[in-house]
Amino acid sequence: MQQHRALILRSNRFLGSALVDKGLVSSGDLEEANGKFMEAIQAADLKRASILSTLLFDLKKLEESKLLDHLVEEEKLGLIDLNHIELQSLRPMKVDLPLCWASSTVPFDHVEGTYMLASCYYMSAPVVKYWEEALDGRVLWYGTSMSSLSRALERIEEVHEAEDAAEEES
Repeated sequence: MQQHRALILRSNRFLGSALVDKGLVSSGDLEEANGKFMEAIQAADLKRASILSTLLFDLKKLEESKLLDHLVEEEKLGLIDLNHIELQSLRPMKVDLPLCWASSTVPFDHVEGTYMLASCYYMSAPVVKYWEEALDGRVLWYGTSMSSLSRALERIEEVHEAEDAAEEES
């Protein structure tokens, strides 16, 4: 995760600014969340370092439903609940799981050269830019909830662990 520290810092800074610009949180709420975010960064808890989760769950200054409504109505994204998707290994797509945690984004399907990505951080320009460059611009974006994304990434970790165990046995 350390290798993604710059992306984590930039993506959270941009997301926080976007949330304030769109009127979803106040600048005071963002300042408070930034303090907690920086504590997580200093503690090297990068997997859990997120302005969004701090605003949603720790400070309760943002309602996730309002954010998801904004993604649908203003950003014109579809929504996906990853709990209803059969997730596969990310390895064939050459995607790094820690990067998914760092950017709160996961590719959940790949069809005819196009990647379907679910993200909680679509409003963060560095996240969108990173993924579109990494996947050669062939991306279809979906919004998702923090809990859906976290559970999906945990399930993918289990898939990777099972792959590793099977490889060790052979």
